[in-house]
Amino acid sequence: MGSNYDRNLFKHLEEMFAKVDQLTNEVGNLKTEHRKETETMKTKIQQLEKENTALKTENQTLKDMLNKNSSNSSKPPSSDGYKKIPNSREKTGKRPGGQKGHKGSIPMLFDNPSKIEDIKQLKCKCGGTINYSGKYKAKQLVDIEIKTQIVEYREHEGVCGCCCAKTNNRAPVNDIITYGSRLKSFSSMLSIEGMVSINRIKQMLSELTGGLLSLSDGTIAKWNKDLSGAIQPAIDRIKEKLVVSPVLHKDETGIRINKTLHWLHVLGNKVCTLYLSHPKRGIEADEEMGILPMYSGVLMHDHLKGLYKFTCSHAECNAHILRYLKAAIEGKQRKWAEDMIKLLLEAKGLVCSCNGKPPDLKEIQRIHRRYDKILEQGRIEFLKGESPNYNGEDMKLLRRLREFKAEHLRFVSDVLVPFDNNQAERDLRMIKAKAKISGCFRADDGGIVFARLKSYTSSLRKNNLNIFDGLLNAFQAQPFLF
Repeated sequence: MGSNYDRNLFKHLEEMFAKVDQLTNEVGNLKTEHRKETETMKTKIQQLEKENTALKTENQTLKDMLNKNSSNSSKPPSSDGYKKIPNSREKTGKRPGGQKGHKGSIPMLFDNPSKIEDIKQLKCKCGGTINYSGKYKAKQLVDIEIKTQIVEYREHEGVCGCCCAKTNNRAPVNDIITYGSRLKSFSSMLSIEGMVSINRIKQMLSELTGGLLSLSDGTIAKWNKDLSGAIQPAIDRIKEKLVVSPVLHKDETGIRINKTLHWLHVLGNKVCTLYLSHPKRGIEADEEMGILPMYSGVLMHDHLKGLYKFTCSHAECNAHILRYLKAAIEGKQRKWAEDMIKLLLEAKGLVCSCNGKPPDLKEIQRIHRRYDKILEQGRIEFLKGESPNYNGEDMKLLRRLREFKAEHLRFVSDVLVPFDNNQAERDLRMIKAKAKISGCFRADDGGIVFARLKSYTSSLRKNNLNIFDGLLNAFQAQPFLF
């Protein structure tokens, strides 16, 4: 009986050990499965966190895009639509219009009137003659007269009564119909300064002359092309003046020529302007203008990286930086951006208060120290932010301000350098009006001709010269030189 008990006990123990081994294996399998599930869940969580971060970044990017307008980015005001965008001008508290103490202006009588009419009543109501002392009160009616002048030259052939020699008289014009310089100048002025399309110029001239002038599009386009060649001496003089200018402004904008995107480049100062129409945007066009490769002054622009290949000094437009800083405040609530705006505007006010003289050296050094301190503050704010994006707009702005500090603050120490690139912006503003009115240039050389003529008329205006007289002289092979 004892042996049977032992055998049963041993068998029972074997069964227990087998169950323990089975349970151990099951526990091990469960642990392995749990570990795999845990690792899978960790991977999924990490993936979800990455997706969440990416979605947050995308959401912020989309928000930034939606919040961009002409006041906080380089977008043009035409893209604002009907939204009311607050401008960056500081309020002065003054009412619109003439201020207190403003002298004002009153209409003045013209000298040498074309016609004089004495308004005198000869007889009184009673039948008596009215006597006048000679004193009078003058009032003038001012108007213009537009009329077509057609001069017909009749060429006669004659024979000398003595020697029988034949005489052929020749008119001062060659073609059967020749259009005068005044008509051509008026047409070109409408095209270049008025931004009127050729089709509308043709229509306007026909209506002004009672249908006498019925011109073709090709005729008007040819007048502009001929004028473009006639002003070459003036273009050469413009280039000569720009090369020796202490400060130049550079910018560019897109134009459509025969359904293809081209670029209108501008290089100018307060006295002269040079435009160039080119298929490309970068350094190839800048070199073709023929100014920058030999220029040694200060070139003001809006962070066009290709321009840094030229060895001249550079200055960055701070008006654009103010917009980007405003975007950093609105999109990321960056305190450093707010402080940088205050510093730049304070520096601008300091320069203006010096009346053309450089600020005190200590003031310049103080501005530079505050500039560096604000950038360090911006770096700390960036690192403390949630999921900092090193390729984000605010970090790019910080890097740009740090790397190009000398260019952004050049206006403080050099009184000839302005705060912004508004000169080039104003010089390019008219091309947007041209695009809205005329749409585009249909001929391949239309942009080239327009750029040359606009260089001439813009320089005329900057020098307070009469544009119509300048065009008239150019058609007579005597363009104004600046």
